[in-house]
Amino acid sequence: MDSSFQELYKKGLDMGEQQKQRQKELLKQQKLRRQQEQDDSRPLQKSEKTPPKKKSGKRSGHQKGIPYRPQLSEWLRHKPENLSEWLLVPCPVGKRCLVVASKGITKAYSKGGWMFIDFRSSLPGDWQHQKAQTILDCVYEENADTFYVLDAISFGQQHLQECEASFRFYWLRARFEENDYAKISEHNDKKFKLLDHFDFEDTSAVEQALHKYPIFPENKPVLDGFLFYHKEASYVCRETPLVCWLFPFMMQDVLGLPVSKSYKAPEDYQPSHALQYMDTFDRKLAEHRKTLKEQKKKVNEQEQEPHTMEADEGVESDEYDSLKRVLDQQRRLELGEFDMDCAEPPSADGC
Repeated sequence: MDSSFQELYKKGLDMGEQQKQRQKELLKQQKLRRQQEQDDSRPLQKSEKTPPKKKSGKRSGHQKGIPYRPQLSEWLRHKPENLSEWLLVPCPVGKRCLVVASKGITKAYSKGGWMFIDFRSSLPGDWQHQKAQTILDCVYEENADTFYVLDAISFGQQHLQECEASFRFYWLRARFEENDYAKISEHNDKKFKLLDHFDFEDTSAVEQALHKYPIFPENKPVLDGFLFYHKEASYVCRETPLVCWLFPFMMQDVLGLPVSKSYKAPEDYQPSHALQYMDTFDRKLAEHRKTLKEQKKKVNEQEQEPHTMEADEGVESDEYDSLKRVLDQQRRLELGEFDMDCAEPPSADGC
């Protein structure tokens, strides 16, 4: 846990209050860092030059191909004091990933950093401007073979990581209006569609979006939930309280915002106990991961033990086949197929 947040837990604050305090502290830190970067970029009055810092050849966070991870959300456990400081983004069901266009090729990486597909695209860094680099935060919907774009770390020559979310969204919208990245062509093998965002300052637009069902045409893709981005937040490659998440059926209970009645809550959800549902959901997800990890270990052990008798192989075949399916589930879990957005992947130092 970040040392700057440890005192919050010692004070016994509930998780909603802790989240509020962490949001304020993180915003303050990011603003100071942006100001420092602006100061550092100004010409110095003196001609003295400071020696450059030596860079280590090894990066502890450079795992499985890229030093970046997607920015992940937390549950929204309280209604923000000023909801107009936030942006709403409908998030579809799919595989969360980072798409990197660089050196004439485009690759997609799972939340855990595994590359699962490479292809050609018209993004800067691939077919055009090959010396540039584009890194998009996406949800990949396999049936439609489409990448739905949530956010960006960089786009061509423009590095966006330390920019505020409101600017990143504006920049992406401008680039997608200039180029039709959703069109399949000789230089673009996959569709890229930019997801809409709604400013809570425009209450009528937000209300219209929440009452619209389905929110995506013909319910393709299917809506998974809503992401909330603080307008002034930088992009960080880890879980952050400045990006939050709610399922549609939670909107009324947490924020007092009604949604279309077509969004059905699961049977075990009680409207007056939204926070308890979040805790139960997280606990079940953690237990599921633990079970898969233990069963995966058992599969690996069985694969390493040779069977000398056909009878033994026959007796264990059903169990072995079952465990193999579990192993496949674990692989899919690592790829992000079974995770909701706020699940945490391995960390990386690149952000």
